[in-house]
Amino acid sequence: MALSHELRNVPLASQVHHMPLVLFRAEDGRPAALPDRCPHRFAPLSAGKVRNGQIECPYHGWRFAADGRCTRVPGTNLAPCSKPLLDSLPCCEAHGLVWVSLNVVRPQAPPVAPAEHRRKLDTLWITDQVQCSLQEAAENFLDGFHTHFVHAGWIRHDKKRQKISAQVRPLADGVEALYSEESEQSGLISRLLERERGTSMGRFRLPGLAEIEYRDRNGDLNLLVSAWLTPSGDGHIRLFARVATARNWIPAVLKRCVLRQLFRVILHQDRQVLEQVSANQRRFQATPATPLDGPQDLLGPSIRRLLEHGQPLVFEVRQLDFWL
Repeated sequence: MALSHELRNVPLASQVHHMPLVLFRAEDGRPAALPDRCPHRFAPLSAGKVRNGQIECPYHGWRFAADGRCTRVPGTNLAPCSKPLLDSLPCCEAHGLVWVSLNVVRPQAPPVAPAEHRRKLDTLWITDQVQCSLQEAAENFLDGFHTHFVHAGWIRHDKKRQKISAQVRPLADGVEALYSEESEQSGLISRLLERERGTSMGRFRLPGLAEIEYRDRNGDLNLLVSAWLTPSGDGHIRLFARVATARNWIPAVLKRCVLRQLFRVILHQDRQVLEQVSANQRRFQATPATPLDGPQDLLGPSIRRLLEHGQPLVFEVRQLDFWL
């Protein structure tokens, strides 16, 4: 995956599930994905250039079309290949992202979309890379109970908890927690972005979308953060987060500037604790253990089962009360 606006007239290196890829725009403007390795001497194609919608190797100038055919070998009179020398991968653009499938056959289902809303939104994108598993990243993103400590002052305070109700329910492709009876949070981000809060939601949808959504008393959107989580190999997760807020009197440029700085602080704090957890797990590889789930782990066990089995969950809606 990559951000659509980043894919212009230069190649872009990416990696999905240990597969190094080069992304570029073909002659018709559509995104194309090839293995990031020239078949001649294995130079990285992402270090080359895009020439008329084709990728040119930086070593000897071999050129490849979006379908993987070699179209030029400088210094020879060879005709363009009729068969691909590289396996082209299906890709498309949706929701501001470039999507790549490692399957040769193009997926029939469209890429998982963010929640829809009737209000006009101001959006910004933040990307990051974290050394952890997809399950750990998703659970961290959707876990409200760590915010009092990891993000103390930014999102919540441990000494200013509120009694709330939480409803956990299965989705067709995931799981969702709906929180009610929570007023405005005590942290800086809530004071900047919200009026009085009505409901909030945290959801996970396969294959890797985690979302946090805040609404006011009228059911209108205050904040929607959609994070697409992609395993990039070597125990790392690539995060593409879209932060959306309701359009209001604050200029979008100013809002993006402030929010980008705020959310970079939050992501840095999360990355730090996740990498500490990941490193500590590696220290205890000789004595592996299963995470101990507590009553406040509303979504973690369900996320784990979804990722293990890749099928919808079946359970009765659960209603719980907590101090959050």
